[in-house]
Amino acid sequence: MAKFEFPSLVIETESIQIKGEAVQVVSFVGQITNTNAYEINRSISSIFEVGIYQIILDLSKLEYINSIGVATLIGIIKTVEVQNGKIKIGGLNHFLENVIQLMDLPKKVQIYHTKEEAITNWS
Repeated sequence: MAKFEFPSLVIETESIQIKGEAVQVVSFVGQITNTNAYEINRSISSIFEVGIYQIILDLSKLEYINSIGVATLIGIIKTVEVQNGKIKIGGLNHFLENVIQLMDLPKKVQIYHTKEEAITNWS
């Protein structure tokens, strides 16, 4: 498990096995704001250091995201696509659900209400 700490945000990664496949769960805890967004954006590629491009983004503890944070999530999604990986998003509160709906995500990105649902529906 890796942990990346920024002002008002912690990103934790955990590698798990789902149906014999290595999957990395990336959990965002806190807020992506103007005070930390640029630093996060510069450092986010670190989540791919282990070479796993099967990703579940756990946003259940992400309280707020600004436009730079949205761009960061899109960057993660695009990196996964380029590497022919899979990505699922789980754990959306009402605010994030509205933000995600506006993002025009690629059709391959599946969204679930919880991280557990994303894990259960991994295929």
